Amino acid sequence: MAYLAAMARRVYYRVSDRPDGCFDAVVTIEPDTVVRRDGFASLAELEEWIEGLRVLMAALGAPVAKAEDAEAPAQRDVGTLPVRGPGRLRAAR
Repeated sequence: MAYLAAMARRVYYRVSDRPDGCFDAVVTIEPDTVVRRDGFASLAELEEWIEGLRVLMAALGAPVAKAEDAEAPAQRDVGTLPVRGPGRLRAAR
């Protein structure tokens, strides 16, 4: 954690809709870390999780912003990842 605090990074998130009506969050911590949280039942639940991420990352000096299509950071293709149960947090490959 000390390393992250010393190296403030930009953090972006994207929201994706799933066919089952749930939502996923894909978070990019520059330059090359991608984390995906699957299975939010509602946008309100997802936004609450993002707010917690904002608080955590602010403590580390890394502000969180929503990735806009025009200015989204270069991201590795997270591809089709296996869907796990709701509430799982894992690094994307």
